[in-house]
Amino acid sequence: MFNHFVRSLIDWVFRRRSVGLILIRISLPLLGLVLLGLTVGVTIPTAYGPFVFSWDSTGGSSALLSWGVFVVVTLIVLLGAALIIRDVRRESREKVIVIEARGLRDWQGEALEKAVPIFVRGRREQIMVDVRQGLVDGQIVSPEVALRRLSSLPDDIARRCDSFDRADMSFVLGGLAPVPLLFLLGVIVDDESHTLIMDWDRTRHMWRSLDEEDDGKRFTIAGLDALDPGTARVALCVSASYDVLDADVRLVEPTAPIIRMELENRSTASHWSERKQQQLAQQFLDVVMSLARQGVTDIALFLAAPASISLRLGTVYDKRNLPQLELNQFEQADPKKYPWAVRMPVAGLTQAQLIQR
Repeated sequence: MFNHFVRSLIDWVFRRRSVGLILIRISLPLLGLVLLGLTVGVTIPTAYGPFVFSWDSTGGSSALLSWGVFVVVTLIVLLGAALIIRDVRRESREKVIVIEARGLRDWQGEALEKAVPIFVRGRREQIMVDVRQGLVDGQIVSPEVALRRLSSLPDDIARRCDSFDRADMSFVLGGLAPVPLLFLLGVIVDDESHTLIMDWDRTRHMWRSLDEEDDGKRFTIAGLDALDPGTARVALCVSASYDVLDADVRLVEPTAPIIRMELENRSTASHWSERKQQQLAQQFLDVVMSLARQGVTDIALFLAAPASISLRLGTVYDKRNLPQLELNQFEQADPKKYPWAVRMPVAGLTQAQLIQR
């Protein structure tokens, strides 16, 4: 317990600006002057003769002033120390679980844990989900390997959250991996705890928060109003970066009605706003809820989106009250275009399932 307190103290002092630390930094030099009993003298020449200012803390009225300063500065130092101890104890009760999914063959980037902003309070614990073992020439050919690694994540999270109040837990999510695996990671974590989603900036080669302004662009929705009553299965095509083409979808869903959600002015760099992503996620949730109200029980999702949006859409998908959902993986070089999919652990399904074609 003592070692944990010391580690928390060191991390906190060097990671955050604190009122207590500022008070101590200001007060200690003053305290040193008083303790050393320095005699200070300054002579300033003026037109009326030299102006002399001196302070001798060794006796007389200066001694009283010195003692007064000593008492005040000591109290300020003690107050600063008390504030530091209070904040360290507060943070020792808080935990930040940083989950990073790595799915690139030759990844050499910085770990997500090191890029978490300083305003995220709490002791960091990193979980690395490495799915690169299933990669051949940059393409996942053994998605079952990756799925097995993710299937153990709920137990790992539960173990790390044990004995912690839910209010003291927060998550940071990020990763570069196939879209179905990122969405599944979002479903596993969900949005019941405070969750910060970050993304990898391929241009700057760094992890970034979603800190840009909202450009106001949203999904345009087509096909929802034309859905026939009694339809049980639909193909929901969400284009947030690249286009999801009907011809590719029809290779695996030849008869299901197609519902389209297309982001205005979309590109691979049109997602760096937290507010924008929240609004896009709400649109996605509204569409899925509308489908459920119309009797749809099974959704085949075709999602082309940056990693952070894929994660976010997974976090907002209600595990209990929304339709079954399978998310298809796009592979340009594969003649099937969507050679495999992941059925999400929602709507009563306890474990994610792999669908291979």
